[in-house]
Amino acid sequence: MEEFFLHLWDELDDLVGVCRHLAAVTADEVVAASAPLIAATSGALLAGAATLLVSHRQLSDLLA
Repeated sequence: MEEFFLHLWDELDDLVGVCRHLAAVTADEVVAASAPLIAATSGALLAGAATLLVSHRQLSDLLA
């Protein structure tokens, strides 16, 4: 009976290891795929913010 539980525990441990491996690989893939998108979005937001600041400054100069 004890051998049965040891074998069952070993199988469950193997299954948990596979699940951990799949979760880690999936997380790595998601991060690797999203990094260029995040960089492009950050660049666009930074450029947009700079454009708004320059436009606001020019508008303030016109109204003053």
